[in-house]
Amino acid sequence: MAISQAMCTSFKAELLLGVHDFRNTSGDTFKIALYTSSASLGADTTAFTTSNEVSGTNYTSGGNDLDKVSATFPNTSGTTAFMDFEDETFSNVTITAAGALIYNSTPSAADKSNSSLTNPAVAVLDFGADKSASSGNFKVVFPTGDVSNAIIRIA
Repeated sequence: MAISQAMCTSFKAELLLGVHDFRNTSGDTFKIALYTSSASLGADTTAFTTSNEVSGTNYTSGGNDLDKVSATFPNTSGTTAFMDFEDETFSNVTITAAGALIYNSTPSAADKSNSSLTNPAVAVLDFGADKSASSGNFKVVFPTGDVSNAIIRIA
């Protein structure tokens, strides 16, 4: 099993179906869940799963809500559209995580009866190694929200 950093393939198709709404004030709710090194996550991940999700003191299954960067997003520059999230802190936790999954907990698609739209995956983050917190804060730091570095970029 492995965690491979990727923008999920299903997310790319769902963009064309209008499943994801990234507007700041009226858009969907995006979450980040943390996973152990036993997780199998990558470009083929289609939805949030509890399989090999971390567990520990003060960590809630499903993870935390992500805040979109306060500037108007999505944004564009040249031929690239991009958006970013604020860094996310899991407070006072005792956990070990090797990666994370960003997913949409409130998809916008008109056909919400489609079971594949339950908590659809957006992106997989690979931390490169186990990262731990012991009765402390576990912080996921997102790259700069610009055309070259933002966590979600479509060129």
